[in-house]
Amino acid sequence: MGFLKKWISCILSFVAGVLGLSLSACTGMIVTGSISVQGTVIAKIEEITKAHKVLTDSKLYDSAKLAGIDTEFLVMKVFAIITLVASILLIVYSIIMLLKNLNVIKSDSIVFDIIGWTLVALFLIATIGLVVSSNVYANLAVELVKLQVPAQYLPVATFDVVGKIGLYQPFMLGTSIVLALATAVFALIKRKDA
Repeated sequence: MGFLKKWISCILSFVAGVLGLSLSACTGMIVTGSISVQGTVIAKIEEITKAHKVLTDSKLYDSAKLAGIDTEFLVMKVFAIITLVASILLIVYSIIMLLKNLNVIKSDSIVFDIIGWTLVALFLIATIGLVVSSNVYANLAVELVKLQVPAQYLPVATFDVVGKIGLYQPFMLGTSIVLALATAVFALIKRKDA
């Protein structure tokens, strides 16, 4: 148990940080459906966007701006940036904790615990915000699809379009919840044994 108490914060922070960065290669948004005019399908839609594209692809913002949902896109982007920063900070924190556990950094200050709890809370809040804002944005994705339909078809077109979040957001939420619960459990064990 002594090994776990000493190393669990370091290991969990590193794993959560690496997952936070690597999962951005997963699907972040999926828009599927069809557009029909008088019962005839004129277009089928399947757009899959990787999560990291929200940060790197300016065309997504331009499309959102044209559809009038740029505010929702920016809110989602802010939470994505905070999640990314929290992931990087968790990796840095794990390296600092590694150095502390190897006695390279000689300090038993409570500051390390406070920083760890703060990063875990930031990571959890950011991923919850990301899931909520992504859902809001996905529900408005039909507006983006309407921009692709020629104007003469708009009055008579029927849209059967669904926008939904991909694997990234649920995986990130799961990772942050597991990190928060494990950190809380091992902090309680550590206090109880102290």
